[in-house]
Amino acid sequence: MKKTDQIAQHLTDVHLGNNWTSVAIADAIRDIDWKEGFATVPFSPNTIASILNHIAYWNGIVAERGRGVKPVIAAHNGFEVPEATPEHWEALKEELFRSATELAAVIRGFDEEKLDAPVLPEHSSAYKNFQGQVEHAHYHLGQIVMIKKYLRSVD
Repeated sequence: MKKTDQIAQHLTDVHLGNNWTSVAIADAIRDIDWKEGFATVPFSPNTIASILNHIAYWNGIVAERGRGVKPVIAAHNGFEVPEATPEHWEALKEELFRSATELAAVIRGFDEEKLDAPVLPEHSSAYKNFQGQVEHAHYHLGQIVMIKKYLRSVD
């Protein structure tokens, strides 16, 4: 199996399931409703909704880099979310999984021979960008799980 296929599979697995941690974003948010998704907690400036948006935002940034496009990174860094509504909650989830599918396709189509080269001038390697986004998603998955557990412990 090509390294690009392996990285793309790891990205897909952390979003949809069957990864090495036995938990995925889809599993963690499956039973979260829009009120929990947008709920604030005292130990984080982020909500589950803002974290999902941030992961989707960075899936898009890394996909653009993989296509050779230098994206402009907004000051909000993807943490800005729309008004808390059931429709926006569903849209955030859909965008997250759409962005993961898009990035996985970019990674699978990337020239494996160029993984060790800078993804763009003055950037780290393509491998670090792609694998870094997998690690980034795992990091935020942990935050999602902690926020969810906290919200359910104070009910």
